[in-house]
Amino acid sequence: MSAETQSHLPKVLVVVQNPQHQEFFEATLSPYFSLSLYRDIDQAMEESAGNPGQVLIIDQNGRRDRNCERFLEHSERLKENGPGLIATAGKDILFDIRKEDLKVPSLFLNWPLAAKPLLDGISQIIGKKAEFVWRELPEKIGKPLTLTVEEYQGISDAIASGEPIDCNAAADSCGPLMDAVGNGGHHDLLKAVQSHHNYTYVHSMRVATLLTLFGHGLGMKGDDLLVLSTGGLIHDVGKLVTPEQILDKPGKLTEEEWPVMRDHVTRSSQLLGDATDVTKGALIIAGQHHEKIDGSGYPKGLKGAELNELARMSVIVDIFGALTDARSYKPPFPQEKAFGILESMQTQIDQNLLKVFRAIFEPGSEIESKVA
Repeated sequence: MSAETQSHLPKVLVVVQNPQHQEFFEATLSPYFSLSLYRDIDQAMEESAGNPGQVLIIDQNGRRDRNCERFLEHSERLKENGPGLIATAGKDILFDIRKEDLKVPSLFLNWPLAAKPLLDGISQIIGKKAEFVWRELPEKIGKPLTLTVEEYQGISDAIASGEPIDCNAAADSCGPLMDAVGNGGHHDLLKAVQSHHNYTYVHSMRVATLLTLFGHGLGMKGDDLLVLSTGGLIHDVGKLVTPEQILDKPGKLTEEEWPVMRDHVTRSSQLLGDATDVTKGALIIAGQHHEKIDGSGYPKGLKGAELNELARMSVIVDIFGALTDARSYKPPFPQEKAFGILESMQTQIDQNLLKVFRAIFEPGSEIESKVA
């Protein structure tokens, strides 16, 4: 992995002495995180003083291990700026963080340790840290972030339990997002949401924000804007049932994996088709955001007049969002590079709509000033 890509990944520190455990941490975490390994907690804190990272993993090494106790001293100094903690141990647990009143998100894991619980635990802690910061932001930015991430978790829980998605609740969570965009808060929203580690939520929230901004640029208001915001937030719910090893794969998908990934669009349409009070516009955004006007998109190969304005807008925003998102296998593309790629797709996307969308990002533009 290149140094450029590494610099955009969440930083994870691991204090480990067992050679086999070290190999496991390196193999499991290095594809997804900027990883630093240390022999003891003091060395980790000293060498990472200016950037303590998002998560610290302490692999307890039997009864003589005192790293967790030392973490308490360091965490008191670092407070909310410090990393979340994952402590691991075998049969001998000298320090059980479940019994401690820690000021940071924490998790205890027992050996033998599998990759999925570890990766899930890190994602959970990074997400909690981001949500804590969001609660301290000005209300116009913090509220839409807090409400939409709670709603996204509610959607995930509903799908897992076989319950229908409540699209009214999704729309309610998007009201403050619309207000924030209308008051010029889109830059702050787009930046702040990327500190979360649930990529499906991050991308969906960014698409919701960008679609709302796009709607402003086209003069849309009221319920029409709400359709854009809500449609953006729920457009990728099918990814919540996509296998994680494909969804989060840190590299190119194989020929066998691509059809599974593409199926998320069909699954989104199915899940929303069973939802309560879903709007036709939100269904179009979810079902057609990968279609292209030359018929080269999926899942139905729609083209030309078969794609209305909502579909054409969502294609542009979804591609732009994906290009400017940070992933484990790439840093976020600069806006100019993203727009260059979109402009090269002459037969695939609506270039007239793209001009409107691009104008939003021009400094001092009329559209930008309307929402500032």
